[in-house]
Amino acid sequence: MGYIITSLCRICNLSNEFFLGGGKFNHQTHFPVPAINKETLEFESINYFEHKDSNKYDFYSYKALQGNNTNENTINYSNLYFNQKDNLCPKCRNKPFAFRVTMFVD
Repeated sequence: MGYIITSLCRICNLSNEFFLGGGKFNHQTHFPVPAINKETLEFESINYFEHKDSNKYDFYSYKALQGNNTNENTINYSNLYFNQKDNLCPKCRNKPFAFRVTMFVD
């Protein structure tokens, strides 16, 4: 089971919607996660299985992209933890970028 997540930056109003995790039929090969492309500095939702060993992306599960949150403010999926608030915004480079689960998918 995965999630549909919405994100919003409280400073620059950057927002988007993306999937986190795979569904019932593809969870072993398809694992979309939020990341910043190091070359373009753009937000992307990419397949973690294909890019986890790549140096092309910084994943939002990395502490460098997260603010100071405690574990009760995280979205957990397959041993990865994503902060619900105070993440680094790829547009304004501040840390008011928030993730909210809007739907569970399977």
